[in-house]
Amino acid sequence: MRKLGAGVPSGGPNKPDSLTELTSFVNALEPGIDRLIEQRQQREWEVMRADQLAMVGQVAAGFAHEIRNPLTAVKMLVQTGRREGGAPLGHEDLEVIEHEIRRMERSLQRFLDFARPPRPERRPLDMRLVVGRVLTLLQTRATRQSVTFAYRRPGLPVIVDADEDQIQQLILNLVMNALDAMPSGGTLECRIAPTQNGLVELHVSDTGPGIPVDLLPRLFDPFISTKETGIGLGLAVSFRIAENHGGSLSAANRPEGGACFVVRLPGVDRAAPSGTAALTTDAD
Repeated sequence: MRKLGAGVPSGGPNKPDSLTELTSFVNALEPGIDRLIEQRQQREWEVMRADQLAMVGQVAAGFAHEIRNPLTAVKMLVQTGRREGGAPLGHEDLEVIEHEIRRMERSLQRFLDFARPPRPERRPLDMRLVVGRVLTLLQTRATRQSVTFAYRRPGLPVIVDADEDQIQQLILNLVMNALDAMPSGGTLECRIAPTQNGLVELHVSDTGPGIPVDLLPRLFDPFISTKETGIGLGLAVSFRIAENHGGSLSAANRPEGGACFVVRLPGVDRAAPSGTAALTTDAD
């Protein structure tokens, strides 16, 4: 193979023919350089296409896995009801069918949320109230699992400019994941604090077994889950919500045990939004 610098004229810059020879040499190189650029662009496109196809395959496999089980349950009940001499579907059978259909609907909605996230409709939002609302919603489940809520709520409003439904979904995902990590009891702590760089931080910590070390680098990738029945989209959707709000979501294992997720969102220096009712009590 001819080296790129081979054949470069060695004459001095003051020789009349040197510039002409150099120009001719450079012109002769141009087609080869263009071919190299085209080849590199083609390889980059092929790599990008392969990544896209791999993601499509991952989405299809994840969706098929999530839909197959409820479809199988519905099909078996229907086949039993249609069998000659078989008993007609009773109330309990219909309840199972309805439950499995709703399960498929939720799975489909999670995929749609991941594939086409809605644009945030932002307004001033007090983070204290959203966290309190999520904890209130999940208090019954926490009590059933012997999990104690420790909510470190600031005395003054902590305002972010955000979509209330999306931020509530993000926090709900984190708190539910923490509850999943503590089926036999523990402590779930939520702490809100403004930072010196204008961000608002929400820490959601648990006393569960922590995150497997090998999963930490790809924890927010789609279809990554530590749960046998998990579809692996909750954290991916939560990560995207935080990014779409100009913030971030990170996770780490705590030295004392358990995991800690940190949401960072741009804060707003203003009074609490009017018309937003404060909770009378915090979830403990």
